[in-house]
Amino acid sequence: MSARKAARMQRRPDTGRVDYARDCLGRLARILVRCGYSPQELVSDFHGICSHLKEPARRWDPTQPAFLADLPHVIALWNSDPKYLNARGIPAALPLRGRAPSLSALIERVLPGEEPKAVAQCLARMQGIRRRGSRYVPTGRHLSYRRDIGRAYSLNGLLRMLCTVERNLAGARGSAILERSAIHPSFPVSALPAFHRYLKSRGLKFLWSIDTDMRRRETEQTQGPRTRLGVELFAFEEPRVAHRRVSGKHRGARRTARGRGLTQRARKAGT
Repeated sequence: MSARKAARMQRRPDTGRVDYARDCLGRLARILVRCGYSPQELVSDFHGICSHLKEPARRWDPTQPAFLADLPHVIALWNSDPKYLNARGIPAALPLRGRAPSLSALIERVLPGEEPKAVAQCLARMQGIRRRGSRYVPTGRHLSYRRDIGRAYSLNGLLRMLCTVERNLAGARGSAILERSAIHPSFPVSALPAFHRYLKSRGLKFLWSIDTDMRRRETEQTQGPRTRLGVELFAFEEPRVAHRRVSGKHRGARRTARGRGLTQRARKAGT
């Protein structure tokens, strides 16, 4: 076995063998059953759902998710490690190969065993780097996930989300990890564009600060086993419901009925 292949296997021992579909479905099924759903009914429901879907035009590449999970770390280190910053403290323009610091050395540090030129081409397609003469510079701190790459990235996020939910449902209280949300039941649709712009800007700053802290801890703790750790943010919108005015005659009755329903559900949840 070549040194390059050995390094790749050491970094991602399960790459190419992980069945992401089975892993996602298995975790989702265990979560649903733990919450009270019948396994037999789930089998029937899933069969019915899949019977209406067409076969995909392109087969799934099982090596993509693990590769994409680590790819942003190349950009993160380029923007933070003094070895890859110039005298002004901004990312230096790097040659693809040559004496360090080089883009190949940076890629090898994050993705040992991968072909640097292929990784550089992938970063360019994701609008993460651009050419400046014979060298490369990052376009910013983040990558653009679109089309096939976006689908693989989203599946990665789904699997990680399911891992956290399953762990928190099945494990002891002391072993639960962060799973929090802020939900507003009656948000104005007209305010959605402005809110999403605000959330994206603030979320990117928050994630960069978290990534900085993780990199600091990575360099401080040089001994012991390692694992992949991440923090992800996402927003959701439920299907929009047309606002209906309620006449004064029926408003009180509706509130009373709704109040009884909420009280019954709250009592049931507390049992």
